[in-house]
Amino acid sequence: MAMEKHFIQEGVIRSEIANFLKNELSRTGYSGVTIQKTPTATRIILYIEKPPLVIGKKGKRVNRLTKILTEKYGIDNPTIDVQRVERPTLDPNIVARRIAVALERGINRRRIAYKALRAIMMSGARGAEIILSGKIVGKGGRSRVEKYNEGYMKKAGDSLKLVDVGSTQANLKAGVIGVTVKIVQPNTVFPDQISVLEKPVKAEAPVEQKPVEEEKKKTRKRKTKSEGKDQKPKTERKPRKTVEEKEEAIETAPEQEPQPPEEKIEAEAPKAGEAAKAQQQT
Repeated sequence: MAMEKHFIQEGVIRSEIANFLKNELSRTGYSGVTIQKTPTATRIILYIEKPPLVIGKKGKRVNRLTKILTEKYGIDNPTIDVQRVERPTLDPNIVARRIAVALERGINRRRIAYKALRAIMMSGARGAEIILSGKIVGKGGRSRVEKYNEGYMKKAGDSLKLVDVGSTQANLKAGVIGVTVKIVQPNTVFPDQISVLEKPVKAEAPVEQKPVEEEKKKTRKRKTKSEGKDQKPKTERKPRKTVEEKEEAIETAPEQEPQPPEEKIEAEAPKAGEAAKAQQQT
């Protein structure tokens, strides 16, 4: 029983430390804390969105936190290590705290929820869900629950361990509103996911292909041969003369005396010889 009481007491102390740090560092973007015990000291790792606000000027705020942890909670030789949250939009505690602060300022709840969902999904998350519970409408309204979700989300089973959950409260005049944020991280692989592998295709023997240049040369030769057979030499036709051009050619042509044809000249030559012989005889 003594050992059981010891572990129970340690668990109570850890939860008290977590609640104290959550309330103390709410405005610095507090995400969570891990406590590691070593033989020499107790290491407390804080995950913060804005580390300079936790450290303070010349480490004054860190020194005050270490003093409170030793005196109030009895931690031996605590050392605080502050680490920055690289992607705050994928941290459910930081997102829940932002929504709570916006609700306390009086901004419309739907506008806040959809803006937060958009920021989470733009960061690469597989799925997200925001749950608001309480007197959301205002004074005189009944308490109810509103859910805003997007993407892929697990609701039951062992797969819930792979879903990051963060919660906080927003204190309004009408009452307290609970804010719960669930985020499925980008690289999360659930056990029920199945990936289908494609069957490898056998590589066929490569077909020998002639170079493109040789094929082009052959086609050119064939075209030239066929064109040589089909085509015939074309004679150039002289343009026809118009009537006016013909009349001008006739007027400009030189006048020539009409000459008798050659046949008539040859026929008249022997007749002239015979007439000369008759005169000599007389």
